[in-house]
Amino acid sequence: MKNNKIQTVTRLVSVQSLYQMDMAGTDIDVIIKDHKNRIIFDNKDDILINDLNTDMYKKILYGVFENQISIDNKIKEFLDEKWSYSRIDITLRAILRAAVYELLFTPDTPFKVVINEYINIAQSFYSEKEPEFLNAILDKVAKSKLTMTPDG
Repeated sequence: MKNNKIQTVTRLVSVQSLYQMDMAGTDIDVIIKDHKNRIIFDNKDDILINDLNTDMYKKILYGVFENQISIDNKIKEFLDEKWSYSRIDITLRAILRAAVYELLFTPDTPFKVVINEYINIAQSFYSEKEPEFLNAILDKVAKSKLTMTPDG
């Protein structure tokens, strides 16, 4: 499988894992240990996908876990005043957390790649306005990161 497809699958599994941690309260170490037991199908070709970038997967999960307060605060910073953070659907929150983590803490990945990947993931779960909502938040996070000074 091509490397960019492996990264896409890794991001999807990361979102699913973050969802499970939030919804069921599953311990992060249990999630990571059991990630090879997940069955993922490529809906386009109906084939089993078992390639995953384990290092990237762990980096996203531990990164979100260790930086969740600052990630959540960054998301809240760009919410419309009519929205409360608790109103965000758990799946969308998992997507936002993973994407914001990558935007803030993985400088080697271009913002456009991160945003496009997570919008595509959102589109696999939602068909309404959620992908647009996600795009608006991620775009604001990326722009804020670009305008930050080296001192923070």
